[in-house]
Amino acid sequence: MKRTLFNPVFLVCSFLATVNQILEKVFGVYIPIIHSYLDDLLCFPIVLTLGLAVYRWHDPNYKLSLWHMIPVFIVYTIYFEVYLPQLSSAYTADAWDVLTYLCGLTIFDYFINRSDAVGLGQPKTNKL
Repeated sequence: MKRTLFNPVFLVCSFLATVNQILEKVFGVYIPIIHSYLDDLLCFPIVLTLGLAVYRWHDPNYKLSLWHMIPVFIVYTIYFEVYLPQLSSAYTADAWDVLTYLCGLTIFDYFINRSDAVGLGQPKTNKL
């Protein structure tokens, strides 16, 4: 679990999301393209890494399958791109959001959801 939460890609995504929220909520700085798409891009690398860390508490080499990831993608897409825009004008349905979700899912699967991924300061062991 520890190596999962110290994965450099997860740490960078978490840092960027935190900085973006501080800039927007505390300082009122909104950079249009970042405001529109950065959170969507970082969502799955952050959320799925937290879920993966729980699984890896019991099995350090656990890897989420597509059967884990696709339902999460579908639920987020329906909730944020279909349901919420019907409830409030504060939310906008945007096909580009779905594309950024897919990019984030790919980043998670390729860089974090690997049984051989290591965290910062942890050497990669060679298995024969």
